[in-house]
Amino acid sequence: MHLHDWQAHLVGQLTALDNTDEARGITVYRNARWAVLRNALVGAYPVCRALVGEDCFDALVRDTLLAQPSRSPNLHHYGDALPAVIARSPLAGSVPYLADVATLEWHVHWAHYAPDAAPDMPDVEALGRLLALPPTQIRAGLAAGARLVRSPWPVVSIWRAHQPDAAVSLGSIALTGAPEAAVVTVQAQRVAVLDVDAATAAFLAACAATDSLEAAVTRTLADLPAFDLSASLATLYRAGLLTLRAQSPALARDPS
Repeated sequence: MHLHDWQAHLVGQLTALDNTDEARGITVYRNARWAVLRNALVGAYPVCRALVGEDCFDALVRDTLLAQPSRSPNLHHYGDALPAVIARSPLAGSVPYLADVATLEWHVHWAHYAPDAAPDMPDVEALGRLLALPPTQIRAGLAAGARLVRSPWPVVSIWRAHQPDAAVSLGSIALTGAPEAAVVTVQAQRVAVLDVDAATAAFLAACAATDSLEAAVTRTLADLPAFDLSASLATLYRAGLLTLRAQSPALARDPS
């Protein structure tokens, strides 16, 4: 029997209706596996589930299982495909902010298993040497473990409206003309969702897409001519979200 014939036979055995003990056992296993992975997605995406309802969320779970087989024994690692599944579904038209809410939820979920984000900055003297380098020789970006979320929709407000300590109701959120951005990080062993302004978010996205501080600033200024680099760097540094480093570590070393 050739490999493709064996594969087809196996698939047929797994999917065919049968009343044998083996078939019933496979059905029990399949249902148990679905329930376990569904519970993993329910835990990672409670806001999405609340927004679309139980039946719709279960349909998304089934589509996610088809798109992303579970390959890790750690269920906390499963489910990052859901935002893309939503983006390909009819919900992308009827609930256009849902995929971005899912992206935010996944980063929040993942942050529970990430290290604290600490300022990855040199001491004052080393920082002076670093900032004296040409901008082409400096890279800037988010601290380790931090993730940026940008959306044309108020996804941060939507997410916060579903938290136990919510200070805003879902019904009070204007859905149009209200883009939002945030950085998800871990500080003092707590997950934090920190608002960032549009210019800072654009700069961080540019840092991730380019290979130098100069290129990131140039890209940001092309879209936002009033961008204030000093203000954004100071904001990110005070929040413990900034990484600055030389393209070559030797460039920032003490020459003595």
